Amino acid sequence: MYKMETKVAVVTGGNRGIGFEIVKGLCAKFDGAVYLTARNEEKGRQAVKKLEENGLKPSFHVLDVTIEESVQKFAEYISTHHTGIDVLVNNAGILDFDKPFSCYDDAKKLIDTNFFSLLTISKILYPILKNDARIINISSDWGLLSNIRKQVWLDTLNKDDLTLDEILQFVNEFLEAAKSGKNSFMTFAGPYGDYKVSKVAMSALTFVQQREFREQGKDVAINCVHPGFVKTDMTMEMGDFTPERGARGPLYLALEAPQSLKGTFVWHDGHQVNWDD
Repeated sequence: MYKMETKVAVVTGGNRGIGFEIVKGLCAKFDGAVYLTARNEEKGRQAVKKLEENGLKPSFHVLDVTIEESVQKFAEYISTHHTGIDVLVNNAGILDFDKPFSCYDDAKKLIDTNFFSLLTISKILYPILKNDARIINISSDWGLLSNIRKQVWLDTLNKDDLTLDEILQFVNEFLEAAKSGKNSFMTFAGPYGDYKVSKVAMSALTFVQQREFREQGKDVAINCVHPGFVKTDMTMEMGDFTPERGARGPLYLALEAPQSLKGTFVWHDGHQVNWDD
């Protein structure tokens, strides 16, 4: 089958909120195909229809980042129709804003979606990235290292030679704490600890993977971004920014930032911040 030479941008969880606005912005300014992906096909196609009514032309594909088979099917589709991915926005994520303290099962589900899914994406989608691709991880100010309360992890996660195995130890130790109840949960990361751990782990993974890309001689740029406190369904419509404003930082990294900007934590206004402050 003939493969289209057009550039390709992919947004996970693109059917609503910040993800939808990122797709919208990419459709308006990105010179190539823009894939709005969602785990729910009906909601995804409704989102595409809404954009089409505004004169935009996104493509759609089902993608559940928590299911390896779904990620594999998407990768096979992209590999069949295109020469690779130029922009990948890892936006899919969940948060129960009404539950500052989760039970173990809820914490595991959140971390599976917000963090462990990135490992599946890394394994399956990273091999089809273009050499100068851009990866944007949607993090949070809760993804700053200072959100963690255990000194051993403040020290470990800040190492220049941090490894994926150490990040996994960090996440799994938190999940064990979640099994032990509210007090252990609080000691580790405080209220919304599962979300904080998932985003801190995402941030740490960003830096580790950038180092790996560099060691492999690839020009891939991977950064994480705090979009601001955005009014979405996930935040129960509380926040400082509209989803459109929240998309500004991610779109800057996708479209405007210099390729030399690599392995950083970027604030919603585009400036770099020290992750470990």
